[in-house]
Amino acid sequence: MEDNQKRKKDNKRLWWILVSVIIITGVGSSIFFFNFFGIGLDALNNSDTAGSVEQKDLSVEEEGKINTVRSTLGESHQELGDFVSSTHEFYNDTTGYGGINNLDWEEQRIKSKQVINEIEKLLGDVTDEPLRKDLNSIVTLSKQTIEEDVELVRLLHRYFHDLDIALNDYTTYDRIWNVTETLK
Repeated sequence: MEDNQKRKKDNKRLWWILVSVIIITGVGSSIFFFNFFGIGLDALNNSDTAGSVEQKDLSVEEEGKINTVRSTLGESHQELGDFVSSTHEFYNDTTGYGGINNLDWEEQRIKSKQVINEIEKLLGDVTDEPLRKDLNSIVTLSKQTIEEDVELVRLLHRYFHDLDIALNDYTTYDRIWNVTETLK
């Protein structure tokens, strides 16, 4: 009888040890994962999506506005649209999936200089005032990102994201950041 109670006690202790090891391993792995990929708790609660609109929440009016802008501005500024699309792709590649926390600042500076030069060349053909304001804002931000400010790079990415929606047939988005004058 005593032997049986001792076995039960030992089994209970083993289960507690096993559960403890599993919990510690899970917590440790999670901490490693979030640190390795530079994901903070703010990314989990989506605090930096304030002001954005999810695609599924767009009204018929907003979708109509996007389609109108695409068919007017997008059609008349195809070279600018191509530039916006390729630059948006650059920011997707370099800042997406936690990359924003591990930026190659030399690569970002080079891209910022290219953005400034390209927009200054293309700006002369743009007569739409909201689009001109957006392009001038991008030039200003690009000049400031040389100072290695992550939030400015994030904002630049959002400008190119929203302009890609406005000027091109970019439809694989899940939200509009509402940073541009062009989509207001």
